[in-house]
Amino acid sequence: MQDARPLPMSLRQRRSSFRSLGLGLLLAVLVSIPAFAEEKIGMPDLAQIEQTCLPTSTANLLVWFGLHGYPKLIANGDNKDDGYIHTVHHIMTAVDARFDWGTRPDVIVDGIKKYITDAGYDCNVEFRGMGDMGKTPFSPDWLKDNDQPNKGFILLLAYCNYDPNSQVFTDAWNAGHAVTLVNAAPDMILVHDPAHMEDEPGRKVLSPQVLTSGTWHSKEGNTPVAGLMLLSGSMLDAPPNAQVMMIGAVCVTMFPDHDKVADGKPAPVPGTAPAIGGGGDSAPPKPVPSTAPAAPASATASWTAWLFNLLFSK
Repeated sequence: MQDARPLPMSLRQRRSSFRSLGLGLLLAVLVSIPAFAEEKIGMPDLAQIEQTCLPTSTANLLVWFGLHGYPKLIANGDNKDDGYIHTVHHIMTAVDARFDWGTRPDVIVDGIKKYITDAGYDCNVEFRGMGDMGKTPFSPDWLKDNDQPNKGFILLLAYCNYDPNSQVFTDAWNAGHAVTLVNAAPDMILVHDPAHMEDEPGRKVLSPQVLTSGTWHSKEGNTPVAGLMLLSGSMLDAPPNAQVMMIGAVCVTMFPDHDKVADGKPAPVPGTAPAIGGGGDSAPPKPVPSTAPAAPASATASWTAWLFNLLFSK
């Protein structure tokens, strides 16, 4: 009688089986992911190296603007990567970021605006969210402006504990975090998180939950959190049993380059330059090279390339 056990697969069969499984998973995930309207394709994926999260997240956005019509936003360097790191360091100076306290919220808006105006461009920098610097309430619909090529966002996060009986949130970690918005949909947010380790991408997919009630309790008092969002999905290095709340966002709006207009040259049209590929303040990760996928031709292709890279690289 023949042995009923299956014969061992050859190496070629194993590879074929793995690829079929991977492609099946890829197609299943793609079907479940909504199309993102206007992803900022080629958004840098810089990691915290000798800097903290807010300057690094801001540099991701400003370098993207620099490669799409505003080149003076990128500092000079011996090569591309060196210029990007110098950009982060100059932003650190502009926002007065330090390793012992990170970046104070009250200087973020003015610091980013100073960096851009010192480079010779006009801009508007606005914060909406929780706290004294949030003069305008945050609304999730605001993130749709990220579809505009001259606008971009840095998201500010806090780690919190929640008491469902009192509907009160409290600080779970005496340090906030900042990430760069790449794209936003009603039920999904794509960010580049500077807090990533070696051989790990900072590209993360998050699921937002819009809060309809509750308060944030601190020594200064209670602050309503309705309209803000809890984020889940990809790991954001929160303390055990803590949640991640997006407490607000900084929107940078770039205006046309008046020097080029005065010279008779057309103003820069963001989004036409070649795209490029490629954290928490209290514990910067090790230096890492960028690992973002190569820029695709469309937002849908971007998701396909990213997931294919995730499944089959290495």
